[in-house]
Amino acid sequence: MATAVVARPVARPQARARDEEVLVWPDLVFVEFISAMVFTLTLFLLAFLINAPLLDQANADVTPNPSKAPWYFLGLQELLTMFHPMVAGVTIPGVGLIVLILAPYIDKNPSNKPEDRKFATSLMTVHIMFWAVLVIIGSFFRGPGFNFTLPWRDGLFFEL
Repeated sequence: MATAVVARPVARPQARARDEEVLVWPDLVFVEFISAMVFTLTLFLLAFLINAPLLDQANADVTPNPSKAPWYFLGLQELLTMFHPMVAGVTIPGVGLIVLILAPYIDKNPSNKPEDRKFATSLMTVHIMFWAVLVIIGSFFRGPGFNFTLPWRDGLFFEL
């Protein structure tokens, strides 16, 4: 047997005075346009003043040794130096992603304030710090042959 459910609003809309309204055009769009222009000008000036660290022209027959991954995959490459490829490439990232996916179901706190969500905040902080440390080690502490080195002893082997 079907029953009709009457919908009730959660909150009643409040009438606003005309002078309290902020319009999207021109108020918001103008501020966003000015911000985009300032960002574009800053990026243009940085590109003009700072030379890009370009290497020689690409040669398909010669691969640089060591071939470092881009910074966003450098944590994964660092894991590959420590563990078996199945563990480093599938198990650790997979478990990390599953834990992050299940985090809302584990942490039942309904609050939207970060200071009340201690479990979720600490879980995400640990996740980000784990990968940040791996990226920093891969960027600054790996030298020729992707061997571990100390930058203050052997120099800095950092490439973009």
